[in-house]
Amino acid sequence: MRIFNSFLSWNRPPSCWDVIAAHLPFAFITGTILLASILLPADPSPLKTCAFLKLTGYPCPFCGFTRSFLALGHGEWAFAVYNCPLSVLLYCLTVLIFAWNSAGLLAGVKIRRGRLLRLKPNRALLIIIISLFALNWMYRLFSGLK
Repeated sequence: MRIFNSFLSWNRPPSCWDVIAAHLPFAFITGTILLASILLPADPSPLKTCAFLKLTGYPCPFCGFTRSFLALGHGEWAFAVYNCPLSVLLYCLTVLIFAWNSAGLLAGVKIRRGRLLRLKPNRALLIIIISLFALNWMYRLFSGLK
């Protein structure tokens, strides 16, 4: 049990409002993103094209994420990996966050990360995140994707 507590811990607080305040905002936001990726049509994208792309002719660092999320919502994993590889990781992370917070709401407990799962914001984590977005952007630029 001690090893398990290093990853997760939960408790039943005295008020259900504590559980709702801890989990509902994240479940709502991620659930809305996942539901939109399923309900909106994958092709053509209902959103406008990128202003950066219109002005420069090159995709911005965030181009392709919407199309890939919509494709993932419709089960087109191959297109999403080809179009924007980082979107697959972010989509899976969105599913995990939704599941985590929904489980907490359904069980009526506050689920917390254990000490092994805590990522404290620091310079190394920021550099990793920026590097992932930069690599994804370079992939799109060198592949000629728009």
